Amino acid sequence: MALASRHSQQTAPPAKGKESLGRLLSKIPGGKFFWAFLLLVAIGLGSWLIFGDKGLYHLYTLRRERDRLQQENLVLKDEIDRMVKMIDRLRNDQDYIEDTIRRDLRFIKKNEIIYQLAPEVGSGPRVTQAPALGPPPSPAAKTKPPSRP
Repeated sequence: MALASRHSQQTAPPAKGKESLGRLLSKIPGGKFFWAFLLLVAIGLGSWLIFGDKGLYHLYTLRRERDRLQQENLVLKDEIDRMVKMIDRLRNDQDYIEDTIRRDLRFIKKNEIIYQLAPEVGSGPRVTQAPALGPPPSPAAKTKPPSRP
């Protein structure tokens, strides 16, 4: 019988998956202080990794800047190609030279007649008249200059 009473006083060890977090933390040296410190270190490292001098945000901004500069380089390359073609034509094509001079400098050929057409009504800029400064003078106020004999 002593055996049965002794066995009933002993408690069964708890199942491994059912231990509470508090009991687990109490078993580790340092307990809650250790985990709080570990959490602060993890937050610090994470923020440094994202926002640090060479972090992920800096990498993101550098990639955006690189893409913008590549796009700008393509535009400038197209402009350079266009200018190289224009320089080549100015060096070799007499008709292009003549057209450029006539268009840009408004030159005309000898014995050439230029017709300037009046703009159509309503197509040009509107001209408004300034308002009168005062009432017009009355006819009685007008005097005839004296006649000379």
